[in-house]
Parts: sequence; structure tokens; C-alpha cells
Amino acid sequence: MRKYSLKPAAQYLICGALLILAAAATILARIYLSSFEILMYSLIGIFWTGAVLFGVILLPMYFRRTVIYISSNEITVHTGLIMLRRDQMKMQAVQYVTRMSLPLANLSGFNFIVVRALGGSLILPFLNAVDCDEIMGILQLEISKRQ
Repeated sequence: MRKYSLKPAAQYLICGALLILAAAATILARIYLSSFEILMYSLIGIFWTGAVLFGVILLPMYFRRTVIYISSNEITVHTGLIMLRRDQMKMQAVQYVTRMSLPLANLSGFNFIVVRALGGSLILPFLNAVDCDEIMGILQLEISKRQ
């Protein structure tokens, strides 16, 4: 059984994007809502509270708790924030796999694998490029053995 974890670079990029988004929303609120000070400060507080809550608490918790296990019999994804969830798929059920990678995925960690089977699919998110290639090789080999 092989254990894979999520690449932390993806978490850092998402947190950076959240900070940029909160700063842009703050600037827009200052420009367009300066005559409505109470509304402006309330919205700015909501933007920054949401960005800090999501970027400092929820996103690191998600990246820390999500683990992918691949064995010769099944694929298992353990994930969740408050309630933990375990998704499983038998290797015999796998029909085809798709890899989705964004530009500069080797650096950013935005590599995803979608494993499809009859009646369902399983997403393996934010993988390292080397881990993604290894998982694709394992799954392609398993599919080709059955044909």
C-alpha cells in the first residue's frame, strides 16, 4: 500500500490568491462605498474574516487531513474538515483515468487525477507531478492487465 499526500505549494498559492482577492475587494469597497462608511467597514471586515478563516484555518486543515492510499486492490481517499470522509474504489472497477494539469503544475501542485468507474468517479486532488505520473502508471497498468 502506497500513501500519497497533497502538495503544499498548492495550498500556498490558494492562500496567496485569497489575500490578493481580499485586498482587491477592500480597495473596491473603499472606492465605491466611501460615502456609506458603516457598510464599507462591515464588508471589509467580512472579506478579511472570510479570507483569514479560510486561508489560515480551513485550507491547512484540509491539506493536512487529506491522504490518498493506493494498493493492489483499491484506491482510498481520506479527506474532510469537520466530518472525515473515506472514498474507496476497487481496482477491478476502474475503467479509465484522466489527468488534469494546469500550466506550471510541476511547481504549483495543481495536478488532478479523475478515476472513472461504472456509476462513479474519484478525484485525486493537488498531487505532486512525480506522484501523479506514478499513480497514472499504476492505474494504466491495472487497466491494460484486464484487457
